[in-house]
Amino acid sequence: MKLKLCFLLLLCPFLWGYAQDNKISVTSTASGKVGIVIGQPVLEVVIQNVSGLDSAGRNFKPVLFSAFKGKLVILDFWASYCVPCITSFPKMKMLQEKYQNDLQVILVNNEPVGRAKVFLQKRRKEYGEAFISVFADTVLNKMFPHRTIPHYVWIGREGRVLAITGEEELEEEKLLQAMAGEGYRFVNKKNIDPALPLFSSADFPADSLVRYSLLTKGRVSGLASGTQFRKSKSSGVLVGRAFTNTDFFSLYGTVGRVLKRAEGQRFSDKQIRYLGADSLGFTGDNYNYEFVVPEWLSARLYPMMLDDLNTYSPYVGSFGAEVADCLVLERFDGPEVRLIRSVDEGVLGGPNYDSGNKNKLSLKNVSVEVLVDHLENFAWNRVPVINETGISDRIWIAIRETADLKQVNAGLRQYGLRLRPAKKKMEVMVIRDQIKQTKLMN
Repeated sequence: MKLKLCFLLLLCPFLWGYAQDNKISVTSTASGKVGIVIGQPVLEVVIQNVSGLDSAGRNFKPVLFSAFKGKLVILDFWASYCVPCITSFPKMKMLQEKYQNDLQVILVNNEPVGRAKVFLQKRRKEYGEAFISVFADTVLNKMFPHRTIPHYVWIGREGRVLAITGEEELEEEKLLQAMAGEGYRFVNKKNIDPALPLFSSADFPADSLVRYSLLTKGRVSGLASGTQFRKSKSSGVLVGRAFTNTDFFSLYGTVGRVLKRAEGQRFSDKQIRYLGADSLGFTGDNYNYEFVVPEWLSARLYPMMLDDLNTYSPYVGSFGAEVADCLVLERFDGPEVRLIRSVDEGVLGGPNYDSGNKNKLSLKNVSVEVLVDHLENFAWNRVPVINETGISDRIWIAIRETADLKQVNAGLRQYGLRLRPAKKKMEVMVIRDQIKQTKLMN
């Protein structure tokens, strides 16, 4: 009987350790272990290797975590090599001594016992810093996993986690609020994996982004093909664009169109010249691209975007001039275009298609440039359309989307307009393949 009893007593620590490991619930996410989170209660566990419970600070004892209930507990995860950790010790000492009846600071270390113990003994001798400390810890580090130190876990009087912070939150005002159980507002620490791209973490503070560029290759399911505008939340000024599931032909075309029209020049996709080796990739491969600049650089958004694309995309785009085939939209002696000299005439603007004939384009209360856009995008047309009508008023016009230039001109003629084939000197955007760095070095 005595032999059985001795065996069970020897086995107890191992059984207790096994029970504790199975008692600690750790939530896992794609970015790693989360552990006990803010708002959750701290489990009743035994903390091993606790020192500082006596005045000498030499003893090592196991302690139930509930022994500290009724006080505000700050778990201070630290290491002897961590300068910010050590820098905070004097403040911790001041707070612990001033609020000893309501606060319990517990230092938590998982370095070799000898190293951490000698370090704290030296600090105690030189600076009078006497803390309750946990050495060679495994339990608390598993309950509150973290990537960086200093790491502080604030636990309220009732045993619930109030906050998980860095050293910047160690302020007396917040300590008093936390001890009173009211009105505390912490900036909680983010558990961001630095090995992953910053934007892949849900914890990354996206609201504070000032400038960034992001480019990925391949279609992303769940994202629509298109573009989104990024505006300053404070002023509404445009500071960026995002393009999703988009090819570089469309992307460069958008940038070129905005840049040239800002100079008062018309520009369209038909003024893009790709001189590279993979036209199918240029027009067909999907990419996702986002570019944002600080608000004070918003006026240079698109020039900077072009520079960014020319640096990091597979292509380089630049503007030049060439004499090229085109269609000139012009007036001639004949019927007049119906002009709308006031937007108050009750005519709705924008393209409209006859409900009985989907091939009929009806443009009401629009600029001539809108008509030019539609003419240029007719399926049969392969060249740019140049506006030489001289019309500045808004127009009302209806024509059929037909299969060739002759039939379109038949519709335009009733408005005194026509499309004339010509050769004109015009701005074009030339796109070449990016020269690989390996070639540049050779």
